[in-house]
Amino acid sequence: MNDQAILERIASGEREAFAELVQRYQQPLFGFLGRMGMTQAQAEDLAQETFLRAWSHLHQFDPTRAQFNTWLHTIARNLALTFLTSRQQQAVIPDDALGEVACEQPNPMQHLHAKQERELLQQALRCLPMADRSALALAYVHGLSLTEVARIEGTSLPAIKTRLHRARQALRSMLETTTAQENSHE
Repeated sequence: MNDQAILERIASGEREAFAELVQRYQQPLFGFLGRMGMTQAQAEDLAQETFLRAWSHLHQFDPTRAQFNTWLHTIARNLALTFLTSRQQQAVIPDDALGEVACEQPNPMQHLHAKQERELLQQALRCLPMADRSALALAYVHGLSLTEVARIEGTSLPAIKTRLHRARQALRSMLETTTAQENSHE
């Protein structure tokens, strides 16, 4: 059943139907919030708050302006930015969010190298502005279209394209600089 059908059931008085939306989007929100730098407990709390806000503001959702998924991720993003800004925390991308390097049977050196690469990537991501990290996570980890990313980020499509291009360039530059520094110490 699609989101619109569930929303229509809710509008007709079937309040329990909202649980279907929670079940559908709970894991994707956990993943998104984790990639925004939340611990598992923080991601769970913010996801719960996202669903509470969505429920209490469901009357404001306009399906002609955005898909429910996009609207929900916008709420989660705004809560995450508020949380991270208010706590002045450095967001960290969890190791498991970045995946493992594909090897048939990694030897200890390959495993160490993969771990070091993930750590370098995390360090570089922490140096990016939160808005750039958010856009990268939405586009490349969650696979949302650039139009959906622009809606969630509250900006235009050209601005998102520019932000993603700038973020990729900054990451590349930071990683190349770090790699060059490490190679010069060898």
